[in-house]
Amino acid sequence: MISVIGAGPAGSHYAWKERILHDSEVHLFEEHKIVGKPVACTGILTDSVNSVIKIPKELVVSKINKFKIVAPNGKFIYIDLKKTNMVLDRARFDQFLFNKAEDVGVNVHLGERFIGYKKKDNYYQLKTSKRVYETEMIVGADGPRSQVAKAADIYGNRKFIWGWQARARFPDLEEGTTEIRLDLGEFSWIVPEDNNIARVGVLGVKNQKLLNDYKKLLGASKIFEDQSGLIPLYNPKQKLRKGKEDIFLVGDAATQVKATTYGGIIYGLIAGAYLAENKDTSVKRFNEKLGKDLWISLQMRELLNHMREEQANELIEIFQKQNNAKILSEHDRDFPSKFIVQLLMKEAKLWKLGFQIFKNKIIK
Repeated sequence: MISVIGAGPAGSHYAWKERILHDSEVHLFEEHKIVGKPVACTGILTDSVNSVIKIPKELVVSKINKFKIVAPNGKFIYIDLKKTNMVLDRARFDQFLFNKAEDVGVNVHLGERFIGYKKKDNYYQLKTSKRVYETEMIVGADGPRSQVAKAADIYGNRKFIWGWQARARFPDLEEGTTEIRLDLGEFSWIVPEDNNIARVGVLGVKNQKLLNDYKKLLGASKIFEDQSGLIPLYNPKQKLRKGKEDIFLVGDAATQVKATTYGGIIYGLIAGAYLAENKDTSVKRFNEKLGKDLWISLQMRELLNHMREEQANELIEIFQKQNNAKILSEHDRDFPSKFIVQLLMKEAKLWKLGFQIFKNKIIK
């Protein structure tokens, strides 16, 4: 028996793939009675997700063809996307993956919370809020504050940020265009579902200033649904497996979130797939193939967080150049290693600006 804790995208996708590849007895535990609720995610995905799973059309709420990035001084650039992004109905997306797992014979346990486990000779005694199970393997896909990671003593030194977000009726939306503002929080966003409703949010350290920035962004908008939540910061030293034991972490539970935009769905799906394909090589494979991109994203976020307003304005001016904007438009932001070198080679001003921001970080 394999026990998967958490029926988010990473957990459900792993459970499904493990079942179809190896015909394993898989049990999927979810503490909530309804999968996908509450929502705490913007639900925007790049085209790269199609290399992992095919998204049914009925899950796509809207499509994003361009990004509008606004500097603190009000100047902005448009980045036309070579490949369209999808804005998903996030709750239905989670339910879709969960249903796929259940349809292939995964045993599902809704409203059943993981309590802990005890190691026996050749199995684990897993305790939930309802009963005790004997299991040979435990996969923690249970979110940023993973109880599996804590129970296995591989929680590590975690840091978090907070994302305030709501679905709201928002004025003057540009349908098909995601707006990113650099003057509120670490950054803020407006992702339209149509020409009236958007997913509006801001993220950063959870304090009064961030809340004030959020209120400023929302203005007089009418809120339909709060979608705020905790987001883990990627930790390159995070253990994805407890020694040589059969206890693993995937997704947010493993801090597999890119720090530039704090999206983690694609990384969690890939991590789950790797684990199902070969548990003994999955950690090495993930770190070799995706660790670099997560690390680069973390370094980029560190620099962006130390930018002064005038430097953020200059960054937008740099990307107003057609060649620079073209590089951004043609590459997938989920994998910065594929375009960051091109940008640095073609734009000397980025080097200069980067050194200036690095000085800000040292002085601070």
